Amino acid sequence: MAVQYRGFQLGLLPERRVDKMKAMGRIVLFLLVLVATALGQSRLETGPAAPATGPAFAVSAGYTYIAMPIPSAGHVNLNGFDVGGQVDIASRWGATVDTSYVRASDILGTGHNSYIWSLLAGPVFYPVERRNTRMFVHVLAGAGLVDGAVPVSDTYYLHGWVARFSDAVGGGFERSLSGPFAVRLSGDYLRTTFVDSAAAAHVQNNLRATVSVVFRMRERQR
Repeated sequence: MAVQYRGFQLGLLPERRVDKMKAMGRIVLFLLVLVATALGQSRLETGPAAPATGPAFAVSAGYTYIAMPIPSAGHVNLNGFDVGGQVDIASRWGATVDTSYVRASDILGTGHNSYIWSLLAGPVFYPVERRNTRMFVHVLAGAGLVDGAVPVSDTYYLHGWVARFSDAVGGGFERSLSGPFAVRLSGDYLRTTFVDSAAAAHVQNNLRATVSVVFRMRERQR
């Protein structure tokens, strides 16, 4: 857990590039792991398919949107990207790892940027599957990093970041396209933590919507 915040005069706050670079570095590392996994899996699949039952592997990438409420100050719309990896171990059960980074500029007129970075993982359940479409629900848990700013007075605002436990509950549907590709639409109730104008940390309830392209590296063999 980490919390850091300070108050500054409007227009005099320097960018917190160190915090952003750390978050982006973790995301880039995760992307490299996914790419390495995909390449390794592709090589394994060059030979004849094994007759035994096995799990399915997939990776996804796409656009995500978060509506972030700020106590006593309205809400902020953030846009960014989402990357995930998934394994289906049975016809109705699987597990997923999901990371997203969303950003908004000039938050609440303070001139400061805001972002949310999250890394979550958890089980996936498929209640319905019809031809090329299947519905899913998931419960995810992990960590969330929120950077933002809130007005304190006409001349001052509070800027800070907080990294704490985060979780999400949601679902959506996935539809096969051509070959190993599919499109996925999902919505989540995402909980993070935000520092308000009184420098107090509060649980924050966000709505997240994501549309992504899925690449299935291996179909589940029956």
